[in-house]
Amino acid sequence: MTKFKYLLFDLDGTLVDSSRTIGVCIGYALEQSGATATQGLDITTLIGTPLLDIFRNHYGLSEEQADDAIAHYRKHYDSLAQAGSEVYGGIPEALVNLRNGGFRLFVATVKPTSIAEKVLRDMELRSYFEGVAGGSTGHERRDKASIIAYALAQFDLDPAQSLMIGDRDQDVLGARKNGLPCVAVTYGFGSREELKKARPDFWAGHSEDIVSFLVNPSVAK
Repeated sequence: MTKFKYLLFDLDGTLVDSSRTIGVCIGYALEQSGATATQGLDITTLIGTPLLDIFRNHYGLSEEQADDAIAHYRKHYDSLAQAGSEVYGGIPEALVNLRNGGFRLFVATVKPTSIAEKVLRDMELRSYFEGVAGGSTGHERRDKASIIAYALAQFDLDPAQSLMIGDRDQDVLGARKNGLPCVAVTYGFGSREELKKARPDFWAGHSEDIVSFLVNPSVAK
């Protein structure tokens, strides 16, 4: 594992359990937009998907309606200031250990960069990362592959020395498209079946596992 120097972390489902906050905000946005929530839809299956795709593909909104819902979502999300969200157990310790081990840490998330920066500050995680690469506030850069590509270019990272860490299939597939291996964490929002189909390079059941296999590859499963 010594070939890796740059670690790119997903945010929601990897660093932070934001499911309650996101669920509340999606419900609020739908209500304010006059749309109806889909009964029985598990919100956690949507986390990590761009908001435009969530409102358009899963709730049947037109692009104009989806843009209106996104505006309501972001306003409410900002007002909540991460109420209902929490950092996954062991994450701060893992980040300290990785930095002490000589790794340089970055965030690559579908959240717009400014919002991701605020989340990290509110959750007292920002100081661990050298840089944050998020989606655009418009719809230009919203899929994970383009966000990872943006992170590599923005921070001048060598793909051959970079590793993506995330909880959804899009993290695995987006990393592969950019020539990066990926660690799939199983404590987040992606199901094991979803991740297995994406074929991640490594698995981690807990934040401690990320630290362990970067130091001792024999423990990676």
